[in-house]
Amino acid sequence: MALTCTAIEPILPEQDISRLEDRACSVLEQAARLGAKVREPLRSQLVKLTRWMHTYYSNLIEGQQTRVQDIESALQKDFSAQPEKRNLQQLALAHLTMQRWAVTYAGSPFSSTFIQELHQRFYSELPQEMRVAISTTGKNSPLVPGELRQEEVEVGSHLAPPHELVPSLLDHFSRRYSERGLSRVRQIIAVGASHHRLAWIHPFRDGNGRVVRLFSDTLIRQIGIDAGGLWSLSRGMAFHREQYYARLANADQVRSSASAADGRGHLSERALREFCEFVLDVMIDQIAYMDQLFDIDRLEKRIEHYVKLQGGFARGTEDRMFYLLREALYRGEFARGEAGRIVGAGERTGRAVLSLAEEAGLLQSDTPKSPVKLALPVKVLGMYFPQMFPPES
Repeated sequence: MALTCTAIEPILPEQDISRLEDRACSVLEQAARLGAKVREPLRSQLVKLTRWMHTYYSNLIEGQQTRVQDIESALQKDFSAQPEKRNLQQLALAHLTMQRWAVTYAGSPFSSTFIQELHQRFYSELPQEMRVAISTTGKNSPLVPGELRQEEVEVGSHLAPPHELVPSLLDHFSRRYSERGLSRVRQIIAVGASHHRLAWIHPFRDGNGRVVRLFSDTLIRQIGIDAGGLWSLSRGMAFHREQYYARLANADQVRSSASAADGRGHLSERALREFCEFVLDVMIDQIAYMDQLFDIDRLEKRIEHYVKLQGGFARGTEDRMFYLLREALYRGEFARGEAGRIVGAGERTGRAVLSLAEEAGLLQSDTPKSPVKLALPVKVLGMYFPQMFPPES
């Protein structure tokens, strides 16, 4: 039987969903708790760091590991002379640019216009030589940013739907997932369901994985479960990469007509339910991880450990340095003139310790006279936030 635009049905699991609903409620509760955990301006610093995580792990899922130090260098326009490393830096910058843009997007993330714009903007950020599609045989051919595929594609064991059907599939995708009346819990379940269905459509010749994950990030933010931008779905999927791909492939299955429990649509409802369960479990795991990572009392101890064991500061200066960092951690920021009081010494000593902290990149301010706040350079991340990135990154 020839496929039609309804081939993505069912768009949501309808049977045996109590476990999905329970997990979705947990996501809602835990995200709210995480979102209330930190205050400005530290929150903005952590959101920036989380965007780095999205970028790093989305690339890692694609088998491309960009070192965090290289991302930091790329943001300062310091690109590697090695072509392969420079390309990874360019990919990272494009991904970060897309995240900043997507945060401002207020329309429906399900619209085909938005999905195509994600692709168009991402590839337009890359140099011309990187705007290529790579076939299963490894052949490169030019790729037009935002253009829907005009040929048939096979990804692993998945034969994507005919290219002529892609526009109508995207229209149906947009219409069905944008329907009013979905409860908050069902919207959260739909994150996993729509993630698979968009990947199944495979709208573009290349770049589908990155676009689908950027789409899901936007959806998570619009539903209001991103905790203000403090956790990353891509990190969890990267940690469970083999299971992620296996579950995606499993959800490609056509419905079993012999089983009433497999729904009534073209695709398997049972397999979609299993994929949604996997995505919800990843969400819960990642929110819980970030919740404990951003616990202020524990973070204070890790900062102290860094200053005293890895900072390389003179004995006697370490304690005073730590007092300044702790003040910035708990208060968010403090006036420069308070440094002496904070370190328990005179104004001159306070200014000297403050200058030392700024020179070490541990404290920062917007201007030479503005309040001081905590800085998060790459060199402290392994100690401040263990396992946020792999040690070799």
